[in-house]
Order: sequence, then C-alpha cells, then structure tokens
Amino acid sequence: TKIAVNMVKRSKKPLLVIGENGGEAVKYLEDLNIDKIYTPKEMNLLDIIKRVTREDYDLVIFIGITYYYLNQALSHLKNFSNTITLTLDGKYIPNAHYSFPNMEYNEHIEAIKRFRMLLDNL
Repeated sequence: TKIAVNMVKRSKKPLLVIGENGGEAVKYLEDLNIDKIYTPKEMNLLDIIKRVTREDYDLVIFIGITYYYLNQALSHLKNFSNTITLTLDGKYIPNAHYSFPNMEYNEHIEAIKRFRMLLDNL
C-alpha cells in the first residue's frame, strides 16, 4: 500500500479510471483530487487507453474493471507508452507496473481505506 501511495504522490498528472465493478471500494476514492473517468458510463476502456497515450498522464490508476479487459489494456500501455499503471483491485494483475495482491473482499476494503488514509496523511 505504501508503494501505491508513493506512486500517486510522485505523479504530476495522475488519472483514476473507475469501472462498474468497483463496489464499496470506489466510495473511498471518488473524492480524490485527481482526474477521474468512469467507464463505461463516460468513456469505454479502448478510448481511455487512446486518450492516455495521446495526453501526458504519467500515472493511471485502475479500479473496478473486468480482469481480462484490464489486463489487455495494461499490456498495451506497458508496451506502447511511458505511462505508469497502478491497479487497486483485490486481484493481482501481471501487466500493471504495480498491482495489489490477491485478497479477500474485506481485506481489499481495508487496504483501500489504508491507501486513502496514507494519501491524506502525506
């Protein structure tokens, strides 16, 4: 969790991409003072990836996106952009630069709370 917090703190232009599967964890992140895109409500994942590669986001944080779609999108970003990627889901995603490990639901919610608390305290 501290690694993820340091990644956010060091970034100059982060983006938070919130999927429809975020559930309770999203409510702890919605009021962060960074750009947010809700997928698929505002923009689909493919368009978000195109936007990230076009614009100068240095960190993209993902939460609540279906595992196999996200893994493919992260593979594209890893190979065709300089953007750092961070996933805050309760499942490890190998194509992210940093990903939370596999966790049970309650453990994941506690990790998100801890992430938010550390962000607010630094």
